Amino acid sequence: MRRPLDMAGPLQGVVVVAVEDEPDALAMLQIMMEHEGALVIPAPDANSALETLHRVRPTVLVTDLSMPSRAGGWLVAEARRWGLLADVPTLVVTAITMTPHEVQEAGFDAYLRKPVDPTALCETVRALAQRAA
Repeated sequence: MRRPLDMAGPLQGVVVVAVEDEPDALAMLQIMMEHEGALVIPAPDANSALETLHRVRPTVLVTDLSMPSRAGGWLVAEARRWGLLADVPTLVVTAITMTPHEVQEAGFDAYLRKPVDPTALCETVRALAQRAA
């Protein structure tokens, strides 16, 4: 159910680049965050996301970890190398279990395990956006 246009969601004003190689999973991430008011720019792979980050500075980057051509860790490292993620928090969404140390070591600020709970996703994105502000 969509929120009425006159009501601001908790993610209102948050710009998210969402990276996921599975089209249905990408669509679900987009729907979940847009329902709460975020502007979501979808990217089907790490290379597309990197191109997007050259044009758009998001509030938060949400990425899958394991993707066919390049992994989410490569994306974050490459984007940081180019200076594209200065003060942009990153959330990794993956089916792989990760410890807090592994999340940090891989260059991410937060982690959620698939299947993603919509409430946890939006709360985590909101917390990362507030931290970045």
